[in-house]
Amino acid sequence: MSNTVQTPKAPSLPFATVQYDKQYIDQLNNVLRLYFNQLDNTFQSILSVAGGAAFKFPNGSFYLDTQQTIPVINTAYAIPFTDTATSNQVAIGTTTSHIEIGVSGYYNFQFSLQLAKTGGSNVGIWVWPRVNGDDIADSNTKLQLTGSSSSESVAAWNFVLPMNAGDYFQLMWAADDTRAIIKAEAANAFSPAIPPAILTATFVSALYS
Repeated sequence: MSNTVQTPKAPSLPFATVQYDKQYIDQLNNVLRLYFNQLDNTFQSILSVAGGAAFKFPNGSFYLDTQQTIPVINTAYAIPFTDTATSNQVAIGTTTSHIEIGVSGYYNFQFSLQLAKTGGSNVGIWVWPRVNGDDIADSNTKLQLTGSSSSESVAAWNFVLPMNAGDYFQLMWAADDTRAIIKAEAANAFSPAIPPAILTATFVSALYS
């Protein structure tokens, strides 16, 4: 099945005659029949089992290629994104920590962070979202890296948030020790590189009225 749907085009109807004319009626019926056939084909395409393949929802997938550190403890930092994997109406802004939305709706923001520490004992790390520069209430999570100096952990969860066209999303982090990092690892012989941060944004639905 094709993953495109033909957009119906409104027909140009012939002008009516002053008196009844069978040829005119036949011509009008034929034009309308062709138009209704287009509508039938469109609805059959989008209502079929594979109809969702015809929709191009806004989405984006982004990642960071540079290791991040904490210059000052207990201070909020926005995570930048340097590369785009896919983008449709969602894009990295001029400020690279801004993920900008082109179409209003509810979006699922899902991320993964390769957290680590370069030494010391326990390190606390916080991760939360901001929209248009404002923290989202009751959205924070704290992780604790314990044990050896090379302790690592992956932070990965999601936020579903209402966004208007022109809004921007930021993924924030902070730590109570400057030895906390979001770690980058180069590719090796058996696997690809590990980006410090990966973020996807997927359109869920229109905003509720």
